[in-house]
Amino acid sequence: MLFSLKTCSLMVLTFSLYGCAHPLWRTKGDPLEPVNRVIFTFNTVADKAVLKPAAKTYQTITPKTARKGIRNFLDNLQAPVIFVSDVLQGKPKRAAKTLARFAINTTVGIGGILDVAKSAGIEMHYEDLGQTLATKGVPAGPYLVLPLFGPTNARDLVGLTAELAFSPLSFTRFKGKQTFGRARLAVNTIDRRAETLQQVDLIRKNTLDEYVSIRSYYEQIRKDAIADGVVDVHDLPDFDLVE
Repeated sequence: MLFSLKTCSLMVLTFSLYGCAHPLWRTKGDPLEPVNRVIFTFNTVADKAVLKPAAKTYQTITPKTARKGIRNFLDNLQAPVIFVSDVLQGKPKRAAKTLARFAINTTVGIGGILDVAKSAGIEMHYEDLGQTLATKGVPAGPYLVLPLFGPTNARDLVGLTAELAFSPLSFTRFKGKQTFGRARLAVNTIDRRAETLQQVDLIRKNTLDEYVSIRSYYEQIRKDAIADGVVDVHDLPDFDLVE
């Protein structure tokens, strides 16, 4: 659940996809659905009132090249969590690639603004501690919708909490406050939302019950991620924004 993850990172696109929460049907596997739907609706209102306008403004005033550099920088900050997840899952080759990418992009790539490692043939991959727990047999638990953060489940929520400890900016303070970490979260969220303005509008227009659609989509993407399936997270709603 990268704070990509796929991460926020669970979070900007699915958070922003939340539409009118009309309970067309109930699902036994979602015991908290009544509460989840209330939060779902709240997130929709917040997106339409704040996040979507902010994303449009960001997209308008920020050149594409600058947005790419910002995305590279934010992706580079995910490397510590990805590396730890690779190691805990017993994937030494992937861990070595993650470490190499982080070292190259942080130095030659000017803090990660330039993805020099990709140019050298070292592609980025995504792992998170929620996936790690899944590989150890920890059940997903109930589906959850968090205020402003979007969809997750009990297992991924535990993983997300642990990931915060590995984020480089979690240790950075300015006048005793986590100013940089909060700024990173805000920029990451707006950047992810800006990438998917058209996709979100299409889903809102064509989906009968967005809550059910997004829940199913989230569960499928998580299963695919756990199995190391090929998912281009930049073309899909981002369920792991927060790192």
